[in-house]
Parts: sequence; C-alpha cells; structure tokens
Amino acid sequence: MASTGDTAKAKRVQPPWSPPEGTDVSKLHLYNSLTRTKEVFVPQKGNKVLWYCCGPTVYDASHMGHARSYISFDILRRILKDYFKYDVFYCMNVTDIDDKIIKRARQNYLLEQYGEKKPSPSQILQDVLTARTPFKAKLAETTDPDKKQMLERLDAAVDAALGPLQMSVQSNAAGDTLQNQAQVLLEEAKDLLSDWLDSQFGSQVTENSIFSLLPKYWEGEYHKDMEALNVTRQLRLAFLMHSWKDTLDYSNNTMESAIQYERFINEFFLNVKDILRSPTDITGQFEKWEAEEIELNKSFYEKKTSVHEALCDNIDTRSALEEMRALVGQSNTYMAARRSAKLPPNRMLLQSIALYLTDMLKTFGAIEGSEPIGFPVGGNGQNADLESTVMPYLSVLSDFREDVRKIAREKKVTELLRLCDELRDDTLPELGVRLEDRDGLPTSVKLVDKETLLKEREERKKMEDEKKKKKEEAARKKQEQEMAKLAKMKVKPSEMFRSETDKYSNFDETGFPAHDAEGKELSKGLAKKLRKLYEAQEKLYNEYLQSTQNGS
Repeated sequence: MASTGDTAKAKRVQPPWSPPEGTDVSKLHLYNSLTRTKEVFVPQKGNKVLWYCCGPTVYDASHMGHARSYISFDILRRILKDYFKYDVFYCMNVTDIDDKIIKRARQNYLLEQYGEKKPSPSQILQDVLTARTPFKAKLAETTDPDKKQMLERLDAAVDAALGPLQMSVQSNAAGDTLQNQAQVLLEEAKDLLSDWLDSQFGSQVTENSIFSLLPKYWEGEYHKDMEALNVTRQLRLAFLMHSWKDTLDYSNNTMESAIQYERFINEFFLNVKDILRSPTDITGQFEKWEAEEIELNKSFYEKKTSVHEALCDNIDTRSALEEMRALVGQSNTYMAARRSAKLPPNRMLLQSIALYLTDMLKTFGAIEGSEPIGFPVGGNGQNADLESTVMPYLSVLSDFREDVRKIAREKKVTELLRLCDELRDDTLPELGVRLEDRDGLPTSVKLVDKETLLKEREERKKMEDEKKKKKEEAARKKQEQEMAKLAKMKVKPSEMFRSETDKYSNFDETGFPAHDAEGKELSKGLAKKLRKLYEAQEKLYNEYLQSTQNGS
C-alpha cells in the first residue's frame, strides 16, 4: 500500500510550457556590386571568410586615396572579425609592376643620368626650353580641371625659375650665380624634363634592376605610412563618419567634425573615470535604481540595438557613430542632472556604458591598448601605468589646493587664490592635467593630452581677450555717447538751428526758424516737427544748467 507521501509525489504535474516566440534577429547585409543591392552575407564555408583586396600601385608617395582605402577596409575587416566574429583571412596585393611604375622608374633613371653628366647652365636652360614645348601642348589639351590646375602650377614655377637664369646667361653672370640658378630651374622643371628625356631616350633603358628598385622603395614607404595611419585616431574617425562605399568629402569640415566627435566622446570618458575614482564603500557601488537610471538603462539597450542594426545594414558606421553620440549625450544629461541635485550618479550604469563605447571604438580601430575605458593617455602602452601611477598624487594635490582655496576665501587672501588659479590654468596643463573646479563638489582631475589642453588654454585666452575687447569697445561707445550727449546738452535752444543755413534763412527772436533756405515760410507740419525738437533741446539744456549749478 502506497504511503501518503508517495501519493502526493505521484500527483505532482509539471506546468505546461511552450518555447518563446522570440523576435527577428538582424542579419548582416552587404552591398553586392554585381546585383547593385544589399544581400544577406553568407560565407561559403561555415564561419570562414576569404577576402582578397586590390592594394596600391607603388610608384610614388602615398596620398589620401591610399589612406581611405587602407583604413576603410581595415575597419570593415575588424568589424567582420571582432564584432560579427567571422574567421577572416584577409589578403591584399601590392602592384609592383605596371605601365605607370615602368614609366616612372625609367624617367627617374634618365633624370638621374642627366644630372650625373653635369650639364652646363646654358645646356640646362636650352633643354628645359625644348622640353617646355610638348609640355605646353599637353597643358592646352588637358580638360580635367584638377589636373589642369596642377599643370598650371608646375608651369608657373618653371616660368619663375627660367627668367633669372635667362638674364644671367645673357649678361654673362658669375659662375656661382649661374650654377645656383640652373639647379633651381632643374629642380622646378624635373617633371617636364623627365617626360622629354623619356620621349627621347626611354627605349634605351632596359636594365631590369632599374624597374625593381622604385616599387621596392615606395612599397616600404607605403607600409610605413599605413602603419602610422593606424594610430591616427582622428583620420580613422573621419572615415568612420562616412559610408565606406561612397565618395568622401575631403574638406576641412570633415576633419573638424572628426576632431569634435573625438573631443565629445573623450570628455565623457574622462567624466566617467573621474566618477569611478571617487571614494566609496562597497555598498556605494551598488546603488538603488530610480526612474532616471531605469530610463538611461533602457536607452542604453535601445542604442546598442540601433548600433547593431546599423552595422548589419552594409556596415553603416556613420549611423553607428551617431547612435553612440546620442547615447553619450543622454548620459551627459543624466550626469548633469545628478550633479545639479548634488547627488552621486550610478557608477555601475555609467561604467557599463563607457565599457561598451570603448569596446566598440576598439573594434573600429579607433582605440589601441588595453585600458578598459577611454582613449590612451601618454601614448599606446603607457595609459594604464601612467594613470594608475600619477592619479593618487594628483588627487592629493587637488585636495590640498581645495583646502588652500577654502582658507584663502575665508581669510580673503586674493594672492593665494590667484596662485591656485595659476596652478590650474598655467602649470598643470603643461603636464597634461586638467582641474575642473565645481561648486559644492570635489574638484575633478583629468588626464588629457597636453596639446589638447594647450589648445584649450589658447582658445580660452582668445575668448577672454575678445570678451575684454568687446567690454572695452562697449565702454568706449558709452563714453562717446555720453560725451556726445553732453555736447548736445550744452547747445542753447536759440542756437541749435542757426548753423543750418542750408535749410533755413530767417529766425525769430528765440532762434526758431521761420523761413526755409529759399525764403519761403515753413509749412505748419514742418514747424510743428521742429518745435518738438526745439522743446526737447530746451529740456536738455535746462538739465545741463541744473547739473552745473549742482557742481556735478
């Protein structure tokens, strides 16, 4: 016979269960140049992605087009590998032999041979004049405005160097003068001269080593340039702020936007790190969430979703960065509200947001190094050691300065206050340290790039100078107005119209005009208008007399 416990156990039934319906998950779509539309990206073999990319043709110095291509593809590779977690094998070729390289190598060789023959100044002059004829024809045929402008600048430089040498040759000037002027002309005319030499003797250049040295040199220079670009954060941000497949606006506004974006994000990181450094006990690290924190956290998750959707949409980094900017803006609003209410912000929430933004910028290649939050300070590899080493000392210095300021304000010792301001405004920026004094709150200590702080100081001084200049200008105008008013007050009503002989010809005993310049009697309307002016001047003059009697 079963026991009561066994009976109860047998009757226990699990509640019904059904799997969650879930939601659609965004998939990566990439632009297919063959179909001219965005297609779902599906690797041929599991998670492995094989990527072949056409690289530079190395026959001259790197330019912005190389940088755009290199960094943009590096960004795409990083996102595929580090964000979408594909196993990416990336291959980029470097073209080291083609018609451009052959021609440039041949021209360089011929120009070098030309220089080694030590031609006389008159020979250089004659050869440049000869080479200029086909160059002029090429210039006249060029229709592309940018290329034509470049050729016109070259022609102007050659023309400026030709004149002095021609005059010196004609006047049989001293040998040193001729040689110096000839070398200047040779340098300015090397492009058109090398073209001419190539047309004359290019077919005679057949040594293979001549054609391998040039691309080898420029390939090395290319890799050096691209390696340097990898740590050029502002340029990378400029490319991130544009669609990778669209034409880029290379104007100053593009770089200025990138600089402002970097400054905006960096300031957020500095503020969060300052909050995280504030002393607190273990319970203070786990604050209760109020409506403000719940709202910010909700926005945080929405922005992360928006960033993900943007990256799924043909790796739209421009929209992703805008969503990240909006998240920082909302976080700044939250911190400002807490600061205004004299309440501490939620450390863990702000830390989570800062960690996410840092991780995304690392994925994009805009942050190098292992520091968990923010841009590196003091160069790559030095950030963590520098910040953890110097911050305790800077905090002690800041606290000491705050105590000194407090005593100086109580005792009204203005010289001490001036020295405290000098430490903040002049001394510490030279060391890459920014102090921010805040009413009712501890001074904020931030490590910032020295050049940035010096630029901020320069801009602040410029604004102060402009403010001072405007104040002085307003004071000057006010003084001029007062002087003009005083001068006007001194004029007797009986004299105010008598000097206007081009308007009036006859006056009554009080100095009021009766006839115009042609001797005609004034109309009633004009007389009424002039009477108002007369009475107003009479009032001003009486005020002046009263002030002189009172001794003012």
